[in-house]
Amino acid sequence: EVFSTKMPLKSSAKILLFFDNEFVGHGSGNYFKIGGERFVITAAHLFMEEAALYADDKSTYVRLDLVYIDIDNDIAILKPSGDLKNVKAVDYRINTKKDILGISVVYSGYPADMQKSIFNGMVSRCSDSAVAIQSFALPGSSGSVVFDNSGRVVGLVSALKVAAHGYSPYPQLYETLVYVSRLNKYDRSAIKEILRQWKNLK
Repeated sequence: EVFSTKMPLKSSAKILLFFDNEFVGHGSGNYFKIGGERFVITAAHLFMEEAALYADDKSTYVRLDLVYIDIDNDIAILKPSGDLKNVKAVDYRINTKKDILGISVVYSGYPADMQKSIFNGMVSRCSDSAVAIQSFALPGSSGSVVFDNSGRVVGLVSALKVAAHGYSPYPQLYETLVYVSRLNKYDRSAIKEILRQWKNLK
């Protein structure tokens, strides 16, 4: 399949958080498929104890059940209670290369109060578990899955750089330096096994 920016765009979902039936915030995520299985990947830090998560499927809210969470690497795998109709599942393939310094990447998400947006970037630093990209993000972008230029998953948006300056007592947000948690441990086989175990526990 030839990579197109339509892949991150059409698979991007706004993840809504509710607590005691009150909307308390949002993040982003992406909808994937492996064979007949459908699942959503987002950031683990979106979770609050006793909070409910939903995917906004063009104003229809679809409940998301937690399948798996990796707090250390800020990764969560969710299963929609029903198929999403307007957010489209794309084939899940990952980039497993250790050194991806300098490659071009793209992601789509819902930063702050903006509508669905798409952003390009470049990997400026990398390790086995995380990369930093020169791109753009704001709170609300968290959980957006980052793709390489072959349509393979690199990771997901996890955090932004925050630093203090001597001339200001307040920390400054660097919207153009984005931290990405890598998903290279979660290949197709690993995801299939995670989903299988979750089904067996239900």
